[in-house]
Amino acid sequence: MQAVCPITDKRINENVARVNAAIAFILAGTFVFFHFWEALVILSGDFIIRGFIDSKYSPVCMASKAIVSTFNLKGKLINAGPKIFAAQVGMVLSVIAVGFFFKQCNTVCLISASLLGVFSFLESVFGFCVACKLYPLFRKI
Repeated sequence: MQAVCPITDKRINENVARVNAAIAFILAGTFVFFHFWEALVILSGDFIIRGFIDSKYSPVCMASKAIVSTFNLKGKLINAGPKIFAAQVGMVLSVIAVGFFFKQCNTVCLISASLLGVFSFLESVFGFCVACKLYPLFRKI
């Protein structure tokens, strides 16, 4: 199966996207290790903004831009389509985790939050987008 990503006319700084992922990894880890459920709610809201509204309104994206600017990281512009789809996948995982947390189904909740953490880690450290690998499956459906 060939990897195909969604394409849009929007562009994003790759370093901002990777810092976004690092923040998502930290928030997901905060839940997994400290059971701070509010981190999942923050992630859900932010993913909704990034995936369905506009990343310029995202608090995580604003923080990421400030971090990239502070450290004077240049980066390169990349297509925002895969990152928008990744935010939508992140929103699904974080909403599932929140829902199952309140239903007290801890196993499903931890699996969802852990998957989100792993996906975010892979993006932030290696630039590996799991959503790009999943996208062809969604396209077939």
